[in-house]
Amino acid sequence: MNKKILWGATLLILGGVLGACTTNQEATNDSDKIQIMTTFYPMYEFTKNVVGEEGDVELLISAGTDSHDYEPSAKDLRKIQDADVFVYNNENMETWVPSIENVFEQGDVLVVKATENMVLLPGDEDEHDHSEEEEHGHSHALDPHVWLAPNLAMKEVEEIRDQLVKAYPDKADVLTANAEAYLEELATLDESYQTLTEQAVQTSFVTQHAAFGYLATEYGLTQVPIAGLSADEEPSPARLAELKEYVKANDIQYIYFESNAKNAIAKTLAKEADVELLVLNTLEGLSAQEIEEGKNYLSVMQENLEALRKTTESNQASLGQETTVEKTVKNGYFEDAEVEDRPLSNWAGEWQSVYPYLEDGTLDQVFEYKEKVTKDKTKAEYKAYYETGYQTDVDQITITDDRITFTDRSGNRVSSNYRYVGYKILTYEAGNRGVRYAFEATDPNSGAYRYVQFSDHTITDTPVEHYHIYFGNESQEQLYDEMDHWPTYYQADLTGLEIAQEMLAH
Repeated sequence: MNKKILWGATLLILGGVLGACTTNQEATNDSDKIQIMTTFYPMYEFTKNVVGEEGDVELLISAGTDSHDYEPSAKDLRKIQDADVFVYNNENMETWVPSIENVFEQGDVLVVKATENMVLLPGDEDEHDHSEEEEHGHSHALDPHVWLAPNLAMKEVEEIRDQLVKAYPDKADVLTANAEAYLEELATLDESYQTLTEQAVQTSFVTQHAAFGYLATEYGLTQVPIAGLSADEEPSPARLAELKEYVKANDIQYIYFESNAKNAIAKTLAKEADVELLVLNTLEGLSAQEIEEGKNYLSVMQENLEALRKTTESNQASLGQETTVEKTVKNGYFEDAEVEDRPLSNWAGEWQSVYPYLEDGTLDQVFEYKEKVTKDKTKAEYKAYYETGYQTDVDQITITDDRITFTDRSGNRVSSNYRYVGYKILTYEAGNRGVRYAFEATDPNSGAYRYVQFSDHTITDTPVEHYHIYFGNESQEQLYDEMDHWPTYYQADLTGLEIAQEMLAH
């Protein structure tokens, strides 16, 4: 029996036992204090600083436990159910949270997700066997390590504050004041990181695993990870050899590892490449002794900053990005013989335009990240570029069988059946290529667009999750010439935030 099945069976067995815990919760929560359970250390500290004396905040995952692989015991589940509030980072870190919804429901527990309304960076897909992870209930499709960038830690604190204020309006003034005091301290830390990177000579740093992507992105640095997002993940021999060559070729002087994770690989690479090992703490767990000694998020992040300073103040030139764009089909590199004809059913479904989400600001986080990662356009320039690309009056598209229905912003609908008339391969200025799949209305008097073309970074007979569409009444050739305007559609049941997340992840 695999791990996922065992976990599901455990939850079924525990359902009846935990159902009896509500009376216990009533007995223990007779004071005015909010009883709060938090998952791992940053969530504990952020919440404690917001709540202050208004609640009792407990830490679920103790130091020394890998937060990526942790799963709650029956005792842990009872603690969660006995709480008034449960605070976690996101399901890409605490992968087990979606599976215990019945525990939250039975205990009437308020669930606070600290990254709510935030768009997360994509994970390191190349380092993972996703079918294996899905089988075991673990996935790093998105990077969960948001708290390691101080400016984003501030957003998490604000989210925790806002959800607690909404749930406990009678404590709003105190919670708001507590949060404000802590946010001021975080703002000072953020300024220190900004100053560090503004003065940086070397902006690239080599890490044991890819936990510092947000810190790098937010502060203009480049993370070069030995392994992927999990601290226990081991790189292939080929990857180690590649990094050894990279370290030597670029005169890298330091490799950063985590004191609470397996560091044998980092030590091996450091020894072979003759570089020094330094610690970057992910803060996933501080021991009781460390907390007793006065260590906290602010002090440890300051230690991280000083460790990074050794790299940023080194004399070598900036390394820049380690890798180049892969020449994949998705990126527009393929042979003519690989292209297949495709039926209209590849685009079947209910679809919504992304343009309204650009207009209302939902996609702004995407443009912010693009500015920080590519550094070739500002957020405003990216938004203007996509505004031209996405602009359309067609809010919804429905495709069933051979029929396309277009619905505009006023709710007016036009439809027609369409027949497939072939594809055309287009070559772009950058050297990559794309394929347009062309369809024509069988009833030119229906009022629907006579000519339609689809483009979606796919060149085989495969259903898609989003697409660009070109439509008009002049000719197919006129549409082939259109390069600046590409209305884009995602599945109609997605929220704006989910669409923004999909855009960033893919």
